[in-house]
Amino acid sequence: MKTLIIYCSKTGFTQKYAQWLKEDLNCDCYAFDQRRLANLDQYDTIAFGSGCYVGRIHKLKWFKAQAAKLEGKKLAVFFTGAMPPDPSDIKRLEEENFTPEERARIRPFYLQGGLNYSGMNGMDRLLMAVFKRMLKSTAKTAEEKVMLQNIQHSFDKTDKGNLAALEEYLQA
Repeated sequence: MKTLIIYCSKTGFTQKYAQWLKEDLNCDCYAFDQRRLANLDQYDTIAFGSGCYVGRIHKLKWFKAQAAKLEGKKLAVFFTGAMPPDPSDIKRLEEENFTPEERARIRPFYLQGGLNYSGMNGMDRLLMAVFKRMLKSTAKTAEEKVMLQNIQHSFDKTDKGNLAALEEYLQA
């Protein structure tokens, strides 16, 4: 069984997970901008990784277009974000990003990443500043106050152990 990982990473968290997958599964791994180097027809299993920003998985549209041509292959998407892995939030993100038919064909996996302000472009830093200001003025619940506290600085919650379910799926 030949496995391919293609990933898109803005701030490094998805890349870190992709590199761990490459090491653990001894598979091919390409950054999104090098994806044309991989012939998808040569692989039995393909996983696409990217960050989730404002509820949307970055570049997912590209992978879904490829998936339509990859009948009979095992497909997965792993997506990273700063939020803790709350099951109801993850389910909501999966439902917002995948139709039921797509979820039957492409297995999604959430992997907590973090925030890396130095790796963000100017627009992303501006959006985070606006979000922080908005949250500061509206935070009422304990959860919102914790979120506000957590986004004040960069942090990294990646953990190789988070890959267990994804690796098990890819190897099965």
